[in-house]
Amino acid sequence: MNPARRGIEGTPMTATKISRRASARRASRARKAVPRRVPKSSPKPTGKLVSKFAPAPQVQFRLCKPGWAVLVDKIPNAQGTRFICPFCPLSHRVPGPVRGFRKMRRAQWVKLRRVEE
Repeated sequence: MNPARRGIEGTPMTATKISRRASARRASRARKAVPRRVPKSSPKPTGKLVSKFAPAPQVQFRLCKPGWAVLVDKIPNAQGTRFICPFCPLSHRVPGPVRGFRKMRRAQWVKLRRVEE
């Protein structure tokens, strides 16, 4: 047998090696008993709550000028809104109130639905 290996094989192997720091950590955790707080049970809402004060979700529509979109509030059962296009002499119809315009990359702009003319 190789004399260099004799020192390694001579010591008995243990299944787990626990350091002093880990045992001290475990002991300190056992000393500090943190009281667990029980959450108060609240009555569950029966339906999906929609706040009237929360802003409506916005959708984007493609305008006539490449790369430009119009931001429109998505309101259910809303009457259509006509707005004057800043890029052409026509007016367009969208399904809700206009909130602004946005410049987009072509790949995103192509995926949008076009405004009604």
